[in-house]
Amino acid sequence: MFAVQTNPQPATLATVKAVGVDVGYGFVKAVSPGARVSFPSIVAPYVEDPLSGMFRDGTGHKVKVRKISGEVEEKLVGEAALRSLAATTSLSREKPAVLHDLLLLAAAYLAGAGDKGPFPKQVDLAVGLPLAYFRAQKDALKRRLEGLAAWVSVDGGEERHISFGKVLVFPQGAGVVLAGDVALPGNGYLGVVDIGTYTTDYLLFEDRGDGAPCPLPEACGSLEAGVHLVHRALAAEFQRQTGAPLAPAMYQEVVEDAFVGRPIHYAGKDINLEKALLKARRDVAQAIAQGVLAAWGGRAGFVALVILAGGGACLFDEELLRALPGARIAKDPFFANATGYLKMLGGMA
Repeated sequence: MFAVQTNPQPATLATVKAVGVDVGYGFVKAVSPGARVSFPSIVAPYVEDPLSGMFRDGTGHKVKVRKISGEVEEKLVGEAALRSLAATTSLSREKPAVLHDLLLLAAAYLAGAGDKGPFPKQVDLAVGLPLAYFRAQKDALKRRLEGLAAWVSVDGGEERHISFGKVLVFPQGAGVVLAGDVALPGNGYLGVVDIGTYTTDYLLFEDRGDGAPCPLPEACGSLEAGVHLVHRALAAEFQRQTGAPLAPAMYQEVVEDAFVGRPIHYAGKDINLEKALLKARRDVAQAIAQGVLAAWGGRAGFVALVILAGGGACLFDEELLRALPGARIAKDPFFANATGYLKMLGGMA
């Protein structure tokens, strides 16, 4: 519903020259000419499976990173990490570099990045940052990624050296327009609303019909609202009905069950959260729409098209399609940013 974990076979992918990676708070998305990859932005220590993989369902990844210094670390990422009691994620304004870079290297590897041999080739990389943090963090992130280099192996695959030649950093949401999958209005204002796990980025462009929309900085920004507010509402309702807290590792599963009207089995009882989900979707979508329209001010009525993107676009679609002028969902909302980043690399190569 919100993400499909893609598990390409790295050994079968030709080495790619460029990759676009969107390291979100909820999910990591990567797009290359040969693959699309996504997995939850969760990391956990790797522990040897005492059952030798007898019950492993194939989701999630084991990542081995060998740094130039010789230091080696092994971690679980994605669904495999989500099942761990020692799972780590980041809700802070700035993701810890170690966490961010491990997720990025794993995604880049799965998308086909990296090379072997004594003189491995570099790959070009494009990434994004939430709009509210873009100005403060973009230069530091670019410098850090330009210096990132390691030998990487995922799920026991071949070890490949990954380092980056050209590094581009874009504001999240801009990738939706850069992807070029939506016909521009030709004249007037174009809006983008990118709903993620913890933030919603909104952008407003003036389209003069020349194929190059001009952003209006005063009408672009971020809201501290997203899918996590739905998680919080369902967790509160779950605790009200059961008296027990809902583990964060269960949030996504509970949302998906409630979305299709499937009860959650707990302590011998069926817990139905469908009504709570409907209310939470309506309330959060209303808050997002009001925040966006307030930021756009007097221009809101003149907006010809609003593109909805991000993992939350499919969760809040009904409400936001009604509340925002000319709203429509991006062709591929989940991968829209990463796709746009990759296209910009191709256009600038």
